[in-house]
Amino acid sequence: MHRVGALVLTGGMVSALVPACTIHLRPSDGDEIESESAEHPPPAHPDEDSETDDDVEDDQESETMSAEAEAAYDELMSIDPHEVALKTMAASYAAVMVASLVETQVVDPATLDFEALDALIGQHAPAGWDSARLWIESPEATTLAATDGIYPDFACFNEPYGCPQTTECPLSNGEQAFCMVTHCGTGECPWCPWGLGNLLFKSWCAYGCLKQGSLVAGAYILNTRGWGPSRPRCTYW
Repeated sequence: MHRVGALVLTGGMVSALVPACTIHLRPSDGDEIESESAEHPPPAHPDEDSETDDDVEDDQESETMSAEAEAAYDELMSIDPHEVALKTMAASYAAVMVASLVETQVVDPATLDFEALDALIGQHAPAGWDSARLWIESPEATTLAATDGIYPDFACFNEPYGCPQTTECPLSNGEQAFCMVTHCGTGECPWCPWGLGNLLFKSWCAYGCLKQGSLVAGAYILNTRGWGPSRPRCTYW
């Protein structure tokens, strides 16, 4: 365990940062995924040099997705959308909770190195996943999953998020679950009761993880300032 003199740790921090409140869906960065052109018709008289929103999204998908990401995208889209929504929302929930807990405890970010920061993320990761599992059992989570599905978000590949397109989670049999980024943000998620000061973390990235056509795990990566992406933190469904 790394000792960091500038950390202020309080035993009741987790309970203090998990309020018993109703979480309401709000718009946030990266929430809009590709939609049918009928829902987003082009302007009546677009400028010749301008691009429609659909053109931008199509270019973003074709130019930035790796072959592995395209395969994961196709596989993820074949799974029950309600299951995908619930489990990937949980990954976002856990990511923002853990990032908020870590930022709350650090008095002076300049005193940290990446190893110490990674240790703090790992310290709070179990509490983040436990809270996320409880949250997805709530009626509100079920309603959100039924009405606001979460699918791979191509905006997450680019700035200001800078999420790795894919990551992996180790399975008990020694194999790996392949994970596709599904959502991201710079300071909050729509269904999370915490915000971030962004002193330590540039963004958070949530993933759905697949094996043989099933959504077997969830993961998140916290994109740190100065050191880049953290190691993925995984949970298994």
